[in-house]
Amino acid sequence: MNKLNNITLTEYDLRQLNLMKETLGAYVENRLPLNVLINRLRDLLDCLQDVNNEWKEQFHEHWFSLEQVYAVALDRNEPLSQYESYINDSVKGLNNLLGW
Repeated sequence: MNKLNNITLTEYDLRQLNLMKETLGAYVENRLPLNVLINRLRDLLDCLQDVNNEWKEQFHEHWFSLEQVYAVALDRNEPLSQYESYINDSVKGLNNLLGW
């Protein structure tokens, strides 16, 4: 897993990454629903300017897992709690990439 430890970041990118951490924290603390988490993370990922592509691809993979789980749950009219392990794995992966 490619963490951000050895990457030189601009202040702008650091702000976006901190917003990602705050957004994930709010989700973990049940202050944000999954669909808001998905949308905010995608927007913040799109805003990053100087983060290397490998890191972005890994982040996108975890983000996309959340997007897929949410879409499947909506399509099947099932509660998200049925997919909790998938969601937790993706959130953990995102947090690891952000250095948590």
